[in-house]
Amino acid sequence: MAITPGLLLDTHTWVWLETKQLKMNDDLRAVLERAASESAIFVCSISMLEIANGVGKKRIHLNDDLEKWFDITLRGRSVRVLDITPAVALQTMKLPHGFHGDPGDRLITATAIVENLTLLTNDTALLRFSRQGLMKTIEVEKIRSSNVR
Repeated sequence: MAITPGLLLDTHTWVWLETKQLKMNDDLRAVLERAASESAIFVCSISMLEIANGVGKKRIHLNDDLEKWFDITLRGRSVRVLDITPAVALQTMKLPHGFHGDPGDRLITATAIVENLTLLTNDTALLRFSRQGLMKTIEVEKIRSSNVR
């Protein structure tokens, strides 16, 4: 699994990782441990809004209230937040015709490109554009279990 040291977690990947729903194999575990040791695991600030909206609409279920969850997952952990920059905003305009219409996915992809990060995602549209060379990705999966939401 040849990647750059920096990893960008798609919103769902961040939630799955922190709620222990991310399916881990030895390669993925090694990549995450290496990036964590280099303080090179990132999330986009837009992901916090997506999670807040998902919790508010009861599509995302966390073990703690949202404020506590953000505090726990961001304080003292290796996950760092990347804000929207002018370069990222401009990159969203350069994405190919037919690219994902979701503003969050556009910002996350543009951030991965601008910051030269490998995006961990399960989004089929993003993975398709990655196969076309737009950005680097690692495909992740959620653990399938009847008692995990």
